[in-house]
Amino acid sequence: MTDLNNSNADDERTNPTPDDGNLDDEWAAFAAAHADDLKDVESSRQAKRFEKHAQRKEKEALLSVNDLDAGTFTDDVRPMRERVRQQGPRDFTGSSWLDTDDVMDRYGDDFVPPNPQIGPVKTSKLVFWALLVVGIVGIILSVFVPSMAAVLGTIFGLCAILGAGGLLMQHKGHTETREDFFDDGARV
Repeated sequence: MTDLNNSNADDERTNPTPDDGNLDDEWAAFAAAHADDLKDVESSRQAKRFEKHAQRKEKEALLSVNDLDAGTFTDDVRPMRERVRQQGPRDFTGSSWLDTDDVMDRYGDDFVPPNPQIGPVKTSKLVFWALLVVGIVGIILSVFVPSMAAVLGTIFGLCAILGAGGLLMQHKGHTETREDFFDDGARV
């Protein structure tokens, strides 16, 4: 590789600057001497694009998110009770879901947990479930008895078909399980 050595003398600078002149006067003299060239550059397409870009950047810098306080993004003027009434169900209300007990106590709403009860099971449904389970288990176990597999497979297959068919026949559709006109079938 080539060594980059300074070819100037030891104390000599590459571009000496005159210390005796005023920089503003020198710039004014330069601008006057090259006025035509500077006007051409100023009216060029690149200069106009640069000016638009600079204006855009200047507008962006006028307002920053860091300049705004937290009240800008949340309505901190009204008290909490009024805010809750006027917001939607998913709006932030200033409390965490972990503070549910405090919120419920604050608004006086008494929460009553649901008490689901399984009603009486129909005997026919229980029999059809038993037939289905016995049929499936019997088909699996009949594989281990090869001498009687055909007979056992037929019997247990018939049990599985009767159990599944009976359950399908007893099944009520989603529309038949509704209690009244306004019940849309949604269950918790």
